[in-house]
Amino acid sequence: MGFIVVLVIISLSLALIKLWSSQPQGKISRAYFSDPKNRELQKRLLVLLHGDVTTAKRLLRQQRHRHQGQLDNWYLEKVIYDLERDRRY
Repeated sequence: MGFIVVLVIISLSLALIKLWSSQPQGKISRAYFSDPKNRELQKRLLVLLHGDVTTAKRLLRQQRHRHQGQLDNWYLEKVIYDLERDRRY
């Protein structure tokens, strides 16, 4: 019985390590997904990208890497600003 408990603890630890190591450089708070302002910004970003979720994630990941330590909605606003700025020309 003790052997099974040890195996469960090890597998849970490995799963948590894998989860934490796959996180982007910038920290994403729990409010990132539940904050109404962030949801509106996410919708706006997806409209600009015609629903391309993969590109949205890539752009957000790049901004988190370049500008570490900012607030969650700052990254969304920055990506949206850059897209809108680039489309003006």
